Amino acid sequence: MAPQKNKSGFVLPQIVDPPRKCVKIWIPNEVYHRGAFWGAIFELCQAYNWQQNPPEKAREVANLWFDIWSEATRENNDMTCCDDVQVLKRINPVTGNVEQSSNGGATWTPEAGNLQSVIVTPVPPVTSGVAATKCDAATNVSGQVQVWIDQVSNDFTTAVSLLEFGLAVIQAILVAVLTILSAGALTPIEAVVLPTIGAALAAAWAAGKAAFDAYWTTDIKDDIFCAAFCNISDDGSYTDAQFSAFWNKCNSDLPASPAKMLFMGFLSSVGRAGLNAMAASGASADGDCSDCHCDDCDNILYAPPGTGAIEYLGDCKYRLTSFADGGQQSVYAWFNNSTGTFDPNACGTINTVVVTTGAIDGQGYNECVTGTLHNPVLSLVGIPMAQAYLYSSAPFVVEITVD
Repeated sequence: MAPQKNKSGFVLPQIVDPPRKCVKIWIPNEVYHRGAFWGAIFELCQAYNWQQNPPEKAREVANLWFDIWSEATRENNDMTCCDDVQVLKRINPVTGNVEQSSNGGATWTPEAGNLQSVIVTPVPPVTSGVAATKCDAATNVSGQVQVWIDQVSNDFTTAVSLLEFGLAVIQAILVAVLTILSAGALTPIEAVVLPTIGAALAAAWAAGKAAFDAYWTTDIKDDIFCAAFCNISDDGSYTDAQFSAFWNKCNSDLPASPAKMLFMGFLSSVGRAGLNAMAASGASADGDCSDCHCDDCDNILYAPPGTGAIEYLGDCKYRLTSFADGGQQSVYAWFNNSTGTFDPNACGTINTVVVTTGAIDGQGYNECVTGTLHNPVLSLVGIPMAQAYLYSSAPFVVEITVD
């Protein structure tokens, strides 16, 4: 039967179109009653047994029953669609979103009935006038993260059990994303959020309030703020890809801790919809994002403890200023290593070296993995290294671009 259209030209759904519901039927005696049952059902497959006006609707209903009858009898009179299906759930390690699978993990889809499904995604804050710039919107995100931190910290004091703490943390999540739920909707949401953050809840509860509070240093909160700013659209909102980039930036940059586990679970449970709600909270104006460097080269070069200054200039360029190193001026630069201890496995490469003040007398580097020192060398460009070393008889400044 050809698809029908209404007056506006839209295709009307047919009776045989999905979604369909599966019904379990109890047959008292498999031997004697099964054949009789399916014989009776077969009569429903005949259009003449249905109302004939309009006749095409009768044929449509009969076709639906014929599909059901054919599928069930083909499967040895066993309606396999009614079999209980095991649903697996996970947090996608790339996107940060909660997903489910009904085929043993072969394919994954967004979790049904999750918290994100009841969050209303607002108009982008810059478009709506809630925020003047995307920096304001990112500042709103940072402010709502602080709301979450403060409320979870308070939950340690008010909760008397792990379960009570878990339910209180869910309330903190709802406050942070400005979600208002009815009492009837809250219980199912608790049921889907608790497993998502369960392990993190247990770890955070065991570590205690003091450890949770101590984790949230200014540097960590600044990292979250800049991750929010560097992955937000000009209109102050996030796409699915931008939410994933924000989630991964936080996951890779924040130091390990039960507090971090709980925060990442918070982000996974609210997803893109929640992050957009946080960005549109309207609590910020005139945000300052000048300290956020949003290219991939930020945080690559570090000055070892007690050595000269290294300043990031943007666009993968660093300025290195020499310091008094015994009887000479020197610069040391570690790649991807802020630990305070030299690590030959933390490596990178230099693309260009430009002396902007003074002159250098020599340069060298430490190999990746082995840490072997090569000094002097004619050029540092294009060599995988864990540390670069430049020296001179007088103060100097160099600008280096890195990869």
